[in-house]
Amino acid sequence: MNINLPKYNQTVYAELLQAMVWNNKCALCAATGTGKSYIAAKFVQEAVIEQDTLILVPFRASAKIWNTLLPQTTTMTYQGLLYNRPELAKYKLIICDEMHHLGADEWGKVFNELMENYHGKLLGLTATPIRFLDGNRNIAKEFFDGNDIQGVQLSEAIQKKILPTFEYVTALYDLPESKGNNELTEKLYSRLDFLRNEYSFQNILRKHLAGRHPVKAIVFVDSIQEIPKVMDSCREIFPDAVHLDAHSKYSGKENAETYEQFENINGDCFLYVVDILNEGIHLSGANTEIMFRRTRSPIVYLQQLGRILSVSNAENDVIIFDFVANHMNMREYTKMQNDTVSRLSFDIGDPCRQIVQHDYALEELELLEKLHQLENNLWTTEEDDLMKKYYEKGKGIDHLLTILPNRTRISIIHRAKILGLAGIRRKYSEEFKDDIKKYYCQKNGIDLILQKYPGYTRAGITNIANRMGLTFRDSQPWTAEEDELLKQNASLSISELLKIFPDRTKAGITGRKHNLGITNRSMHTWTEEEISILKANADLTSEEIRSRFFPDLTISNINSARRKHDCRKDRNWKPEKIERFCALYSKGGWNAVKKDPEFSDMSKKAINGAAHRYNVRSAASHPTTWTEEEKDICREWLAIPEKERPPRRELAKRIPAHSENGIKDMCRRLKTN
Repeated sequence: MNINLPKYNQTVYAELLQAMVWNNKCALCAATGTGKSYIAAKFVQEAVIEQDTLILVPFRASAKIWNTLLPQTTTMTYQGLLYNRPELAKYKLIICDEMHHLGADEWGKVFNELMENYHGKLLGLTATPIRFLDGNRNIAKEFFDGNDIQGVQLSEAIQKKILPTFEYVTALYDLPESKGNNELTEKLYSRLDFLRNEYSFQNILRKHLAGRHPVKAIVFVDSIQEIPKVMDSCREIFPDAVHLDAHSKYSGKENAETYEQFENINGDCFLYVVDILNEGIHLSGANTEIMFRRTRSPIVYLQQLGRILSVSNAENDVIIFDFVANHMNMREYTKMQNDTVSRLSFDIGDPCRQIVQHDYALEELELLEKLHQLENNLWTTEEDDLMKKYYEKGKGIDHLLTILPNRTRISIIHRAKILGLAGIRRKYSEEFKDDIKKYYCQKNGIDLILQKYPGYTRAGITNIANRMGLTFRDSQPWTAEEDELLKQNASLSISELLKIFPDRTKAGITGRKHNLGITNRSMHTWTEEEISILKANADLTSEEIRSRFFPDLTISNINSARRKHDCRKDRNWKPEKIERFCALYSKGGWNAVKKDPEFSDMSKKAINGAAHRYNVRSAASHPTTWTEEEKDICREWLAIPEKERPPRRELAKRIPAHSENGIKDMCRRLKTN
C-alpha cells in the first residue's frame, strides 16, 4: 500500500524525518482524525523497516487499522505487556499509538523496565499528551525526552476545512425528582419540573435533528446496563431508525461487523457504544454524536469529540449533543467543556467556521445550586434578606420562625451574629426562670417546660438552665433491653432516638452509642477516577475538594482517602525552594509569596502554614503601635449604639494596618477606659 500524504501533513512529515535523524525518541502530537497513523506508516515504509517494527495500541480494534496500513508489522496492546513481555531488542522501531496510555501505573512501569535494554527508535502518537487527572503529567516530556513534533491542531484543522466545524448542544440529562418539604423548595422543584419537560433530551434532539436526513449517530453511554434505557428513549423519537450496540461483552469480530453495518446503512441509524470507540476509530458517514457519559476526564472528553471529527466528514453538517449525566458535578464539568469548546472556537479565526453553541443547562444548574443550599441547610440570600428585615423588630425571632420553617431559634440567633444583627442577650421573664428552676431537674422536666413554652427548643432550655447553674445528667445505668433497642435503631438520627428514649438526653444517647461501638457512618468505595481527582488536586484543602467534586461525602471520608492513597500535598521542599520562600515571606509576608510564580497556586492558609513550619516571621506584619487617628476611628465605631453598629469587619477595612484581632483588642481597651 503506497501512502500519499495530503499537503498539510507533508511539512509535518519532513519535520518528523529531521527529528528522527538526531533523536531516538520523538512524539507526534496532532488533532484526532488528521492522519497521524499515515505519517508514521509512511516513515516505516520509506525506512524499509516494516518487519522490524512493533506497534503498541490501546485496543485490538486499533490493531486492525495498523494491520491494513502495515500488514508486516507486529501489533500488541499496552495491557498485553503485562502478560507477554516481548524482546524489544529485535525491533528497530516501536510506535506507541495513543501514547498517553503509557501514563497508566501498571503497563507504564512494565514499559519503562522493557525500555532499559532497548536502543532503537521510539515514536509516540497522540492528540492529548497531557494526563489532566494525573497531576497534568506531560507524556511527551516524560517518555520522549520532550522531543515533540506538533502536527495540525484541532482549531487549525477546522479553519482549513480539514475537519468539520460543528454545532455543540449542552444540557442536563438526569435531574433529581421533586422532594420539596417547604413552600420555597416546592416552588423551585416546580420550576425544575417544567424545565425537565421543556429541556428533556428527547425534546432537544427533536428540535436540533428535525429535517436532517440521514441521522447517523454515535451514542456514548456510561455503562452497558444503561444502553437499553437510552436506546428506548431514542426509539421514541426515531422509531424507524436502525438501533445498534457495540461493547466489551461482544467479541471483536461481532463489534467489527456492527461498525460495518452502521457504515453501510443509508437511512437513520444509532450506534450505542461503551468505552470501546473512544480512540483511533472513525466510522464513515457518522454526522451526529450524543454523549451521555459522567466522565470529567478531559482526555476522554476530547477523544469522544474526535470520533465525529474526521477528514471524511470535512464537508458534512455535524452536530454534537453533550448530555451531562451527573448534575452534582455539573459546574466543574461545564467549566471543562467551556474551556475546551470556547477556546477552540476563539482560536478559529474564520467566522464562517465558528462553532455554534446551544446551552440548555445554565438555568437548571442555577436552580439546582439553590436547592442544594436549602437542602444542605446553607443560608440563602433570600433568607439573609428576611433576617435583616425582621430580626430586630419586636418579636423578630418568633416571626422569623414562622416564615423560615426549616430554621430553629438557635440557628437564627447564630446567623444573626454572623450577619452582625445580634444585639443584647435576650431577657427572660421571672416566671420563665422560676419554671426552669422548678421543673428542669425533674424527670421529664424539659418536656414539661416545652409544653408550657413551645417556642423554645430542648437544646435552648438546657443552655439557659446551665447558665442559671442548673445541671441535669443521665444518672440511671443503661439496661440490656435499652442497649438492644439502641442497636436495632442505630441508623436513626439522635432526634428520632430521643423519641424512643424520652428519659435520655442527646449526650447520653451519643455517649452510649460510642461505648457500644455503634456507628451509622457510611463508608465510601473510592474509584480509580476519584483517586486520580484527589491526586490532581493535592494542593486544594479537603473542604475545597468536597465542594468542587464530592458534595455528597464528608470531610472525614476525603481526609481518610487522601491519607490512604497519599494524595496530600508534598511538603518536602528542596533547600533552594525553602530559602526563596523564607526570603519572600520575611520581606513582604504571604502577599509577597503569593505574587511569586513558584508559589502562586498556594492559598493564604497554606503559605502561613509553611511560614510556621519553617519558623519565619514577616517584617510586613501588622504594627503593634496605634496612631491617635486610628484610635479615633475605633472610638467613632464604639459611639454608635450596639444594635446599629456595623460589623467589625467593616471597621477593619478602615484600619488596614491592623488585624481584626488587634482591632478587637483595642476596642475592648478603649471601652473599659
